[in-house]
Amino acid sequence: MGPGIKADKQPASPHTGFEIPDNLEFVGLELDLPVGFRRLRWAFLNSDSEFLREALYKTEAKYENITSGIWSKHNEHIGLPDSVDTEDFIGAEREGSYLMPKSAFVNANMSYETQYIVEYNDYCFCLKKKSLNPDAPFGSTFVAWTQYLVINTGNDSCRLYCSVEAEFP
Repeated sequence: MGPGIKADKQPASPHTGFEIPDNLEFVGLELDLPVGFRRLRWAFLNSDSEFLREALYKTEAKYENITSGIWSKHNEHIGLPDSVDTEDFIGAEREGSYLMPKSAFVNANMSYETQYIVEYNDYCFCLKKKSLNPDAPFGSTFVAWTQYLVINTGNDSCRLYCSVEAEFP
């Protein structure tokens, strides 16, 4: 997940007027994590991090043939604790794909994912993902959305909300 970051030991609070992004339709996970916010942000968002690919996609979800592109803008800075204007990171996109394993309901099939940075500051980051599964039964009739919303609770901890919804275009 990367080394600890000294600033994560400090208390955290939002800047005046900041509003946390809304969750998607169904919140499936709400969890306090004993890991620093900036450290987790690096693990989730930095293109050099293997955390999502190795820990989540490969190990937990058993995905194969995992590809992940780079961010459409500011790729060299996203996730790093440096002093660039992070407002410009909002709206950045990256694409990837993976082979989902066979289940009781569907054969193994490819998923094509686009990730979007919805919010990015030292109090909150929000990553929203659009997944398309055209080879799954009825897979071309809907879009699966997943959102990870992470709030900095200070003192080397943060709160993760994972929410999902389906879109029928």
